[in-house]
Amino acid sequence: MDPQVRLRVIPASAAGQFVDAPPVIVVRDHSIDYTCGSCGTVLLHAEEGQIHGLTIHCIQCGSFNSTTA
Repeated sequence: MDPQVRLRVIPASAAGQFVDAPPVIVVRDHSIDYTCGSCGTVLLHAEEGQIHGLTIHCIQCGSFNSTTA
């Protein structure tokens, strides 16, 4: 199992442009699983620090997650 990082949930009003997941957004296989900060669903596979400024809308629970720390 890949290491996991929980993303930061942001308010819908701050989301701006976003992408929906799942299906999981795969930037690189065998990397870190980035999970929804609310429900824990895997949303993104990427290396640490590889993705910046992306907002992901979790279609499982409706939360908006930011890849920016």
